Amino acid sequence: MSFAAKAYRRMLYKMVGIQGILVAILVVCSYMKWGTEYSAGLFYGGAVTVVTTLYSGWRFKLDTEQVDKPAVMMAGLYRGTLLRFLMVIALLVLGLRYFQLDPVAVILGFVVTQSGYFFGPLTARWGRQ
Repeated sequence: MSFAAKAYRRMLYKMVGIQGILVAILVVCSYMKWGTEYSAGLFYGGAVTVVTTLYSGWRFKLDTEQVDKPAVMMAGLYRGTLLRFLMVIALLVLGLRYFQLDPVAVILGFVVTQSGYFFGPLTARWGRQ
């Protein structure tokens, strides 16, 4: 495995870990204050972000393995991004319509956990093996 692949995998795991910590903090605090219904929505919103982060990492790994065909690689990256957005929409609609979760909690969990994208790259150790 190349250094770039190891570094990307390490950063992806750190992002997922940070997002998991953010979700855990939200869920515990909301459970103590508001109970299980609000906590379930926060957990679901955060889980949507974690699942789509892992999906994006998997797609990025698959698409960047085709470095000898740049056009195919770029098309795969765009397709992966589009599928990620569709997956987010589908999972949010599933949580709001089918599971009847609190919309504010779901969106708040999703947005707060998305902030983990800002902290993941900040924790990476660039240039070290």
